[in-house]
Amino acid sequence: MRKYKINRGKKSFSSPNKETIHKYKNFNKIQVNYNDVVKRNRIPLYKNRKLFLFILLLLLILYTIFKS
Repeated sequence: MRKYKINRGKKSFSSPNKETIHKYKNFNKIQVNYNDVVKRNRIPLYKNRKLFLFILLLLLILYTIFKS
C-alpha cells in the first residue's frame, strides 16, 4: 500500500502574466487546434480503394448467391 503525503502548507501559486493570458484569448484558434488533435480525419469510402473494393466484392458475392 502506498503512503501519500498531503501538503497543507502555503502553496506557491503564481498567477500567469498578461502575455500568457493574451496568448490564450483566441478561443477559435484553440478550438481548431483541439479538433485537429481529438477528431480523426476519416477518408471517405469512395477514396479508400481497399475498403471500397472489399465492399463491392462482398455485394457481388451476395448478389450471385441470392440470384441463384
